[in-house]
Amino acid sequence: MEIRWFRSQASDVVHLYQERQELYDQQMKQFQNRTELIKDDIADGSVTLHLHSVIPADEGPYGCRFLSSDFSGEATWELEVAGLGSDPHISLEGFKEGGIQLRCSSSGWYPKPLAQWRDHHGRCLPPETEDIIQDAQSLFSLETSVVIQGGAQSNVSCSIQNPLLGQKKEFVVQIADVFLPRTSPWKRAFVGTLLGLLLLLALLSTLVLYIFRKQRRSQEKLKKQAEKDKGKQGERRALCPRPLAE
Repeated sequence: MEIRWFRSQASDVVHLYQERQELYDQQMKQFQNRTELIKDDIADGSVTLHLHSVIPADEGPYGCRFLSSDFSGEATWELEVAGLGSDPHISLEGFKEGGIQLRCSSSGWYPKPLAQWRDHHGRCLPPETEDIIQDAQSLFSLETSVVIQGGAQSNVSCSIQNPLLGQKKEFVVQIADVFLPRTSPWKRAFVGTLLGLLLLLALLSTLVLYIFRKQRRSQEKLKKQAEKDKGKQGERRALCPRPLAE
């Protein structure tokens, strides 16, 4: 009797059991030391193949063939690989655009994961950035960031979902009002002081301009008066008779 597990064609051997022996020399290199045949129910015509340390490259078509002196049969199927990555981690990046920037990261996902930010009301928050990178083993790492504004405080969550399994991992962080620049008391005081200084500067500038214009008008008025007085003195001199010679 022969039991042959193979990939897309019979010559691509995943695991081979023949004449009560497991023949590893015909096994494909990528499956060496990763397969285990469970023969507990072989007398009833049932065997199980365990494939350990599954990687995305294992995805694809497979087949199993039974051969004996009085029986033969074959079955094929498609193997799909899915992996849940690490728990998401949220870090505080700093202040940005009137709020605070949060970054969420996770790795080891397959296939490409879906990320979602939500506020404490469960409303979706649009991400500011999202980067998904695939490593040499075809596993995906994800980094996404969001800017939280005033009024969106309290619980903020980052969830990452495997679209094939429909399962997700989530991390929740709580942000106090004091950390939000828009609602922070020190920022309100700073903005109030700045507005007060700007208003005072505007008033001083207006006052200086008014005094300068007033002084200039006074100088022009005095100048015109002086010219007028000078003209009158010239007229009086012209009207005075010259004294007669003795």
